[in-house]
Amino acid sequence: MKECTISINAPKKILKGAGVPNTSFIPAYIYKLSIELKNNSEQIKLCSFSSTLGNGIRYLNSIEHSGPDSIILKKVNILEPSSEIGSNNVIVFANNINLSPNSVNVITLDIALCDKLTVNSTENSGDKIPHKNKIHFYGHLICEDTVDSCSASSHAHDYEMIVKCDNETIKKDETTKFYVHCNTGQYDMARSVYVRSILDEGLEFVGDSSNLQPRNVYTFNGKTILKWDVGSLQPSESKRIGYMVKVKNDVESGRILKTKFNSNCVNNSEYTQCPSSCEYNLIIE
Repeated sequence: MKECTISINAPKKILKGAGVPNTSFIPAYIYKLSIELKNNSEQIKLCSFSSTLGNGIRYLNSIEHSGPDSIILKKVNILEPSSEIGSNNVIVFANNINLSPNSVNVITLDIALCDKLTVNSTENSGDKIPHKNKIHFYGHLICEDTVDSCSASSHAHDYEMIVKCDNETIKKDETTKFYVHCNTGQYDMARSVYVRSILDEGLEFVGDSSNLQPRNVYTFNGKTILKWDVGSLQPSESKRIGYMVKVKNDVESGRILKTKFNSNCVNNSEYTQCPSSCEYNLIIE
C-alpha cells in the first residue's frame, strides 16, 4: 500500500453549459469536482500533485479546501487551456506541499462543460461533444520516489432525466411520490421528449395523481407501465412530472421495489437521439 495517494471524485453526468464564454444564459449547470490527497503514514510527507481535467471542462473560478493542511490552497495553481504550452485542458497542480500524518485533504472546484471540444488551446472551438460522450480526468501524486496515479470519468449530456422520491423506505399500503425532472443543456432544444416509468409489481399507480396526465397506463408481466409525452424543451429548460404510487398490501418486509425510468428526445440542432435512464429503489419496512 502506498503511503500517499490521490483520487478524483467527478460527477457521473454533466449537462453542457453554465458559465461558458459568450453566452446570454444565466449559469445553470455548475458541478463540483474534488481531488483527494491522502497521507496514510505516521510522518509528514512532502508531495507534489497535478490533475488534468477532461477536454471541454471549464474551471469556474471557485476553489475550496477541507482538511488539516489549509496552506495547500495557497500553493494550488489552475492552468487553463494555453497555446504557450500547447494545452487543451485545465490543469490543477501544486508543488512541494506538506501532508500531515494520517491526513485527508480535499480540494474542490466548480466546473462546467462546454458544448464543443477545445482545439489549439481555444475553448469551445472544435467538434461538438456528443451526448453520453465520456469525459476523462487524470491525477498524479509524487511523494519522494513513488508516484500514485488515478483516473475518473463523467458522461456529457445534452439532455438528462433525474428522478427523486419522497421516501427511501416505506411500509405496505403507504403511498409516496416520484418526481421526474427533464432537463436540457444550455445549447440545444429538445423535441419529442417522452418519459416511461416501469413500476415494480409491488407498486400500483394512484390514478389522477399526476400533474401531467400519462398518455398510456397499462400492465405487462405484472408490472405497471406509464408513459408521458412531455413535448419540447428550450435550452436550459426543466420540466417536472410528479405522480403517486402505493405499496401493495401483500409485499413482504425487507423487499426492495425497483422502479425503472427511461426517457428520450431529439436534439433539435443535431437531429440525434438523447436517451437517458435510471432506477429508483424503495425498501419495504
